[in-house]
Amino acid sequence: MILAVVLAVVLVVVVVAAAVALRRLRAQRDAVEAERARLAAEGEALRAQVAELRDEVDGLTPYRDAVDTAEDWLWTVDEAGTLRFSSPAGAALLGRDDLLGMPLADLTHADDPAVGWSGVLRRKHADGSWRTVDSRSVRSGRGWQGVDRDLTAAPPAKTLPGVAIVRSPVVDGLREVVAYELIGDGDVLASFAPAALLELGAGRTVWVALEGTPPPELDRTRTVLELTPSASPDRAATLKAQGFALALDEFDGATELLEHCEIVKFGVSGRDDDELRALIAEPASRGLELVATGVATGDEFTRCRLLGFSHFQGEFFARPSGERGGAGAGASLQALGELTTSNASFEQLERIIGADVGLSVGLLRHVNSAFFALPRKIDTVREALTLLGPRAVRRWATVVALSSVAEAPDQLVALALLRGRMCELLGRGMSEEERDRLFTVGLFSVADALLDVNMEQVLETLPFSDEITGALLRLEGPLGRTLGTVLRYEQGHFPEAGDPTELAEAYLAALKWADDAGRWVA
Repeated sequence: MILAVVLAVVLVVVVVAAAVALRRLRAQRDAVEAERARLAAEGEALRAQVAELRDEVDGLTPYRDAVDTAEDWLWTVDEAGTLRFSSPAGAALLGRDDLLGMPLADLTHADDPAVGWSGVLRRKHADGSWRTVDSRSVRSGRGWQGVDRDLTAAPPAKTLPGVAIVRSPVVDGLREVVAYELIGDGDVLASFAPAALLELGAGRTVWVALEGTPPPELDRTRTVLELTPSASPDRAATLKAQGFALALDEFDGATELLEHCEIVKFGVSGRDDDELRALIAEPASRGLELVATGVATGDEFTRCRLLGFSHFQGEFFARPSGERGGAGAGASLQALGELTTSNASFEQLERIIGADVGLSVGLLRHVNSAFFALPRKIDTVREALTLLGPRAVRRWATVVALSSVAEAPDQLVALALLRGRMCELLGRGMSEEERDRLFTVGLFSVADALLDVNMEQVLETLPFSDEITGALLRLEGPLGRTLGTVLRYEQGHFPEAGDPTELAEAYLAALKWADDAGRWVA
């Protein structure tokens, strides 16, 4: 009996244990099945995400190719200012492949803002030198994304003392630029590579003084070599046989070289009509192109044109001609007066620009051009103000307003941009507000010629400070001194003392920037 009870108890225990084990195994099985189902669902979700990301990547491939091949450096930094993205142009610009993870401040000159500011600043190259860039950045989450355009002037092909160079426009009877003369303080052909010279010509023929032997790779179809009256006729004949177009500079009456030249240049300053008629008689009889140089005023331009000159050089085109009678000046001055009010608010600028259909359309066309390289298309003035900021929008609206004046010659717009940018570059180390004033002074230094009214009339309508007015009328104060330096350099008066590199680099950088900006403004 006792044995039966013990066996029954053992059996019960075994059954209970088996039931517990079975329940545990079923729970484990259910857990495994649930985990398998969860993993399967997660796998499906991950596969869907991968497919979606693959589609996004495929859709972005054309843009990725554009980023990879862009000449400008595209970068992104986080809220700490650390580089999280860098396009391949960054390595070319700064000479280093390890940009990711570097603080952008470590690559920026201590006197220049690191991030969050659009303007001219300096980035440090791996070799310790500085690269001047035009940086434009916008907020991206808590960080920033931006574009750097290299403004650093290319060094001369050979290290010669003559590195300073300016270009002087050659215009026809309609005041249209047909060529540029490149004037340097040394041998221009030896100091600059042929490709760099053509780039300085901005697509037009360049005229260059011949001091040595022209490089064999010089483009004969887009280059005119200038000879002095003392040049050897035999050498002129050889150059002509090699396919070069020749210009005789400062013609003094000697005729031996006329047989080999296509162009003859005459200094007209201080010469009366009879003297000029006698001087040009022989070249004119040969059908050569007659160029009047040193033409200072609109009246002198008209005089030379009536005497038979076909092309002209001088300061006359940057002065009011009186031929347009100030057409469109009133409306343009009113718009410029409102735009140049330094304390105009966001809403006021939006109203001023939006009220002028031509100005708003021109501004939006410009800010959407490749010159700005913005990440998306801007459709409204408000968007432009939000993305670029009121200061930048006011600047470019002013440029567009000046360039939109009826019959304003393109070369005047280009000259205004060149002077404005060079003044701004020479103000490195100053505050952003001071650089803005320098840009304004340079830009408005040709406002009288653009509007075809005298400068006093221009300034009467504009709310400029006494400092800017004095700079524009009398070259007074720091702004006026900077403008005077730019004007003297522009006329080929290179500094005889000190290091001319700063001026030379500022001029070349401003020239490139003005050519690029001018194309998009036009």
